[in-house]
Amino acid sequence: MGAVRPQHREKQPVRRLLRRPESEAPDPAAEQETHPVSEYIIGGPGDNVEVQEWSDRKPARQHETWVGVYTLKDCYPVQETYVRNSSVTTSTRFFNLQLGISDPNVFIPPSTCQSARPERMAESDC
Repeated sequence: MGAVRPQHREKQPVRRLLRRPESEAPDPAAEQETHPVSEYIIGGPGDNVEVQEWSDRKPARQHETWVGVYTLKDCYPVQETYVRNSSVTTSTRFFNLQLGISDPNVFIPPSTCQSARPERMAESDC
């Protein structure tokens, strides 16, 4: 049996908001142009998922800082990798995904926030 090849679609650049790992400071240039790199199938015969790999890489794979793999059908995340430099890489794999929010209470601020008063910060603190 021959290898299964994914159908190739026209690859067009897409602007996608790149999420950084929580341990990193927000990057003001986080919205970057990303491109589909390849499509392939993960899994085995009769139990597989077609995925598409995206990257912010420039021609000849230079200056790549992000690679994301998503299911082709519903765009579920499979893996995301962030490269800060040659020695620091963060990779996240997603599994057992469920639709919806399991605990919507996580979006309710704690009661201590209800009595908080805004304070003006000194410009030197910014």
